[in-house]
Amino acid sequence: MKNRLFMGVLSLSLLAGASSAQEAYKNEATVSAIGSFQQTANGNGIQQSANDGAGVLVSYRYFFTNHQGVELNYGFTRFDQQFNSPGTSLGAFSVPANTNEATASYIYKFGIGHRLTPFVSAGTGALIFVPQNSFAVNNVSGSRFATPDFVYSAGADFALTRRVSLRLGYRGHVFEAPDFGIGGLNTGSVAHLAQPFGGLSFHF
Repeated sequence: MKNRLFMGVLSLSLLAGASSAQEAYKNEATVSAIGSFQQTANGNGIQQSANDGAGVLVSYRYFFTNHQGVELNYGFTRFDQQFNSPGTSLGAFSVPANTNEATASYIYKFGIGHRLTPFVSAGTGALIFVPQNSFAVNNVSGSRFATPDFVYSAGADFALTRRVSLRLGYRGHVFEAPDFGIGGLNTGSVAHLAQPFGGLSFHF
């Protein structure tokens, strides 16, 4: 009788543990550090690039099923946008700028109930480049530059506790190379920004 009672309690404990492990929270909030590495864009005789920078990314996810959800992101990075036009009066110069990201994505995650949970996402939004100082090219003043942004990502959450995870991943942005509203800086090209990231995610 004691053995049956013990086995019954053990079975209930295992079932409760399995249920807890498979519990999927609908909401996630994450704060991450990001690195920003922009590829060089070429066009109209101009090379446009940026120095490497670092920033912060704040994310919120809502899952409408165990695997599928939506993600909202705000990111901030400060780095110099660089322009070079060899053999012209433009020469080479850089524009210190703050870069703001506002995006929304569809997200799909795998491995529900495991400590390691991979994910992928894709979405759209905007990148806004804001010069830190006033400047002009050929008597045309530069201004903030906003461009549509296609963003994609892949990564994984590693559970530290039931409600806290370490999140590591990679984000890619595809957007129009910034020209700050000055025709003489326009490359007419598409740029790509690579952003590895890592941070803490809170599930609730």
